[in-house]
Amino acid sequence: MGWSIHHVNLEAKDVRRAAAFYATVLGMEEQAWRFPESRGYLPGEPDKLALLGDGRDGHSGLHLIKGDPDFAARNGLAFNPSVGGHVAIRVDDLDAVIGRLRAAGIPHSVTGEFAIPGLRHVYLEDPEGNLLELNGPV
Repeated sequence: MGWSIHHVNLEAKDVRRAAAFYATVLGMEEQAWRFPESRGYLPGEPDKLALLGDGRDGHSGLHLIKGDPDFAARNGLAFNPSVGGHVAIRVDDLDAVIGRLRAAGIPHSVTGEFAIPGLRHVYLEDPEGNLLELNGPV
């Protein structure tokens, strides 16, 4: 099954300071975040969310987010993707992966299109406790 790294999400206490570092020191370009119409709770203010895109699509690259302890509860998720950071892996067949997660009894949260236009998301922890986001086309 095909896969690729879609983005890395880092928690930032000061999103603007972190975004300036990545732009100024590493030469990355900050881009505007586009929200889907079916947007879940995702703060969009520049001091709470930044996108440093890699040019592959509208949202791949580096995401910076101010940690929000209520983020998971506000979105009905078992895991909080705004705290502690995570890597997002794009897979070709998200439904097949969800089926394997269910068959293995691995706790996970499935969303529809809620943070990135055109993508569904699944949040889970790997065996070492690292938060993962898996995503695939709507």
